[in-house]
Amino acid sequence: MARVAVGLSDEEVEELKVIIMDKDKDEALKFLKEKIYSQVLRKEKGKLDVQGKTHL
Repeated sequence: MARVAVGLSDEEVEELKVIIMDKDKDEALKFLKEKIYSQVLRKEKGKLDVQGKTHL
């Protein structure tokens, strides 16, 4: 799998810091799904789009 760059806003970085400090596993998983994984899926989908046609 190719590398994917993920961008976080300043607010998201602060949210991540709080999650790490609190050791909140449920919030960590929620953050990964909503902030990180969603970006990865969008990047992968963008690679599959060919002239407006999607392979998924």
